[in-house]
Amino acid sequence: MAEHPLYQAIEHFKAGRLDVAEEICRALLVRTPNDGATNHLLGMIWFGQGKTIAARDLLARASASPGATPEVHNNYGLVLKALGENDAAITAFRRALALNPELSNAQLNLRRASRDLVPAWHFAMMADKARNDAYQAAIERVVRGRRVLDIGTGAGLLAMMAARAGAMSVTSCETIGAIAERARDIIALNGLSERVTVIGKGSTELALGRDLPDRAQVLVTEVFSSSLIREGVLPTIEHAHRQLLAEDGIVIPFAASAMGYLIGGPVIEGMLFAGQSNGFNLSPFNDFAQPSMYAALDGVHHSVLSGDFELLRFDLRMKAFPMGSRSVVVSATRAGTCAGVAQWIRLEFDEHTRYENRPAPDSPSCHPCGWTHVLYRLPNPVPVEPGDSLNFVVTHDRRHFVIELAK
Repeated sequence: MAEHPLYQAIEHFKAGRLDVAEEICRALLVRTPNDGATNHLLGMIWFGQGKTIAARDLLARASASPGATPEVHNNYGLVLKALGENDAAITAFRRALALNPELSNAQLNLRRASRDLVPAWHFAMMADKARNDAYQAAIERVVRGRRVLDIGTGAGLLAMMAARAGAMSVTSCETIGAIAERARDIIALNGLSERVTVIGKGSTELALGRDLPDRAQVLVTEVFSSSLIREGVLPTIEHAHRQLLAEDGIVIPFAASAMGYLIGGPVIEGMLFAGQSNGFNLSPFNDFAQPSMYAALDGVHHSVLSGDFELLRFDLRMKAFPMGSRSVVVSATRAGTCAGVAQWIRLEFDEHTRYENRPAPDSPSCHPCGWTHVLYRLPNPVPVEPGDSLNFVVTHDRRHFVIELAK
């Protein structure tokens, strides 16, 4: 009896004859397009050739077949992870382990995918006492007896603060299913499962009458990036006002700003500009420089060349945030060479409490902070004297903003 073509394709695959294996698989799928083993093999061939999206479709079909093996689910997870679909990859790895708990590759891949879900700065943020105390103080002042919506729950910290402070109910949402599941575990560990409901979807997918019994009276969120609006906080707040929050609902924080000062000094210039190095002039490389970079500036010696100034401020009680730009004129307060603008964020929780992560250049050590600082680079270093003015134009498109010297 002749060997089944699929076995022939597998042998060619093992021997590195991928073109031959692919041709056999293609012919087989013409006759049996839903065959799990063939879809699996061709998917792995295409994955190895860099055709990752096409491989995902084949492995999705293979993993849905009745005879899908742990290896099929594991390999499907690898493809999903390569595409950045970590939440779905975790589900695939868990299916592999449900079928074979001893599958070491799936165990390792699950750990890696789980770690990739949460950037390291989340842990510093959870340890940021100043930030957490500010949130807690504002939450405790207003939530008692009120319905609370927590957008972007993460580990569930703000939701638990609201529940402990006497909220009537707390509904918390989290886009990434695996994180939502872990938040439920944490909330249960702290004895608050009966008072906090975690929904594994984004806030724009929530619906009244299904996910929330009624409009929330208080909204709490920490969906801010180091550059303030990169994580989509503005459209998130707009949707919440339209669909999820009472007309007179309280937003915590109620305002968010991007703050800055003129910055200079040899260390900062070296971070932002190519110049002389080991007797060589590298300045033409500045043509490739990015306009901004993330940089933790606490403890990094630099010159503060101006007072603090506001780049952008958003009142989150407003119902809409159109794109816009504004001119900001900044006066130097000391002599030096300005390399750019150091930017941080300020959150106003209520009339009593605010938080900001302003850089501390002369601090010997810094406390944990999830939000870092951003350096916005000038086209060229600019010498300044006290009283000199620099005119900037700050423009935002609701998700990003840029700072440019006015022409």
